Amino acid sequence: MFLNSVEQLLRRKIVLTACIATVAFLGLYWWGISAASSAELNMGNGQADQAVAMLGPADAALAAIITAGPLAATLVTALIIVIGSSMLPEEIGQGRMPFWLSLPQTRLKVYLSIGLAPLAVSYALALILFGGILVITKIYFPFIPRNIPLALFSMFAWLTVVWAAVMMLSLVIKKIASMLIVFFLTAVASLFGGLYELMKMFPGDAPEALESVTKTIMYIFPADRGYRGVIYGLIPGDALVTENLAFFGVSASVPSAHLIYAFLWSIVLLSIGYWKFRRMDF
Repeated sequence: MFLNSVEQLLRRKIVLTACIATVAFLGLYWWGISAASSAELNMGNGQADQAVAMLGPADAALAAIITAGPLAATLVTALIIVIGSSMLPEEIGQGRMPFWLSLPQTRLKVYLSIGLAPLAVSYALALILFGGILVITKIYFPFIPRNIPLALFSMFAWLTVVWAAVMMLSLVIKKIASMLIVFFLTAVASLFGGLYELMKMFPGDAPEALESVTKTIMYIFPADRGYRGVIYGLIPGDALVTENLAFFGVSASVPSAHLIYAFLWSIVLLSIGYWKFRRMDF
């Protein structure tokens, strides 16, 4: 059933559009990085050029990854929200759910087999996007990423939070409403995630109310912590200007406890969604 659901998703125009957008994005990124690399090789002897030259390839790679990261994340997030909010409701609305439930399998298996397909497709797209960004950047600005395993684990945590939220909400409220709510939560989490990174650079200087709000939002919707882990794992370890880009990236490694919390949070929402699914009549 899971493979059948994945096959259905791959036939959808939204997934095809996302794949085309991914190819276009990586093509444009490749062109931009190659142009930046050529400009660096041909730049003059002015003071501004000398300052840029002092930064080295690792800092150029850092700037490139942090610039491309939010755009890639937006594409993946949009995809998982759209397809994650539609799989179960469409199986129910189009009358196919009674057939799946008539097979010798539990409701939990049906719930997970159909529901996991959007997560798998979105994770594959994220691997292609961020993997492409990493490879292209390394070709023109050689560097050693900080922690690739952390990036892979964080990517799964980030996408799992978004997926669990939209899948649960799609069973409780209408599909469009669930999409809008999760889009809003993701945007707010990203905003305050950047503020959190800045506050870590200047401990004690931020207003207590802002710190409280920021940490509360991190616990209410922990998707941004996973995204920060992806960026931290991909950026160069020997870059000089990491702190100056903290709002867009990370100022320190994401604690493993934050990622574990994201998974536990997702399990809770999946359980709520399953509780709703089990009580539905088909």
